[in-house]
Amino acid sequence: MRQFIFLSLIIVSAVACKNNGQNTGQAKSAEVEKAAPKVKEIIIDNNRAPVKPDFSVIEMSNENDVLTVIVRFGGGCEEHDFNAYFSGGWAKSLPPQAAITLEHLNPNNDRCRALVLDTLRFNMKPLQYSGGNEVVVKWSSNPEIQTNYRYGK
Repeated sequence: MRQFIFLSLIIVSAVACKNNGQNTGQAKSAEVEKAAPKVKEIIIDNNRAPVKPDFSVIEMSNENDVLTVIVRFGGGCEEHDFNAYFSGGWAKSLPPQAAITLEHLNPNNDRCRALVLDTLRFNMKPLQYSGGNEVVVKWSSNPEIQTNYRYGK
């Protein structure tokens, strides 16, 4: 009887572990690959009230008129999106300064607790100051996070 149970367990284990010829390494890498984030427009709104962010900005940089912002937030089970806002006013300094605010959109009420890093991309052309060729772009919630945007010439 023991031999029968032992032999049955071996047969069940062998059948359960069979992958039917699929290459699991290829399937796994296909799930991990994400498309490059699309470039969104910065929304100009001088009536936008600041809100306390539920995310952190890790880094801001720019290249070819595109602002890249790396953010960290809690979630991981649902899709998240962000909008960027600019009041339309520049701080008087040399070079002028433009503060942007970010809005975290979580329409699916993601309640997962994983820390997610995401890359956001925005068209910087609305931040160009007429009569100049450079603007310092700052995150309104932490002005130490900034990038110098050079354009023209």
